[in-house]
Amino acid sequence: MPKVPALPAGFHSDRRRWGLGLVAATAVALLPGCAAFKQIGVDVVTFGAWPDQRPPGRYAFDRLPSQNAGSPEQVQLEDAAAQALQRVGFVPADSAARADVLVQTGWSRARVLSPFADPAPWWPARGGGGAPLPPDRRAHASVGVGIGIGRGGFGIGGSFGEPATYDRQQAQLLFIDRTSRDKLVEIRVQHEARYSSADYLPLLFDAGLSGFPDLKAGTRQVTVQLP
Repeated sequence: MPKVPALPAGFHSDRRRWGLGLVAATAVALLPGCAAFKQIGVDVVTFGAWPDQRPPGRYAFDRLPSQNAGSPEQVQLEDAAAQALQRVGFVPADSAARADVLVQTGWSRARVLSPFADPAPWWPARGGGGAPLPPDRRAHASVGVGIGIGRGGFGIGGSFGEPATYDRQQAQLLFIDRTSRDKLVEIRVQHEARYSSADYLPLLFDAGLSGFPDLKAGTRQVTVQLP
């Protein structure tokens, strides 16, 4: 009896994630008035924790050398972050020297192949079952600005035809005490959908700061309402 090739690492978890998404989408479609279509779910990961008893205070953006303060992308990124920061009590400082905390921002967006896509029929792991490329080979294209950005994606389309893709974007906030330069807390917010855009940035930052100042280390899922 022929040996069945092993599926790539992470394949089952990806299929489970997409399966749960399909079930959720089906349930949503049955709701009266499709009200749940006006919300999105995002994953929030927090590293560190906001110090107990510390008020929000005054903030200023701390830009990386690669971040051009006048570029449209940076303006959009900081405007979105500022809205979320001020909603939880932070106040913009007149200058970085007068700020209590410095805030670094980051954003990245990648077009990623669906785990159900079959862009390379000749892939050795196919085994007759249409197994997808491994997770680390599914990046289709990516852009980004800010914290941790720098690894570009690569295209695998073209001769394989138009792949079934979805969007993955991540927004980041890093809070730094201006006086001591201690890193207080880092927040990463990720959203995956068939289509997404930078217009969701205010929602992603809102999700990351939800519950402030009770920002505990760990992973959580947050549902935010669409405008």
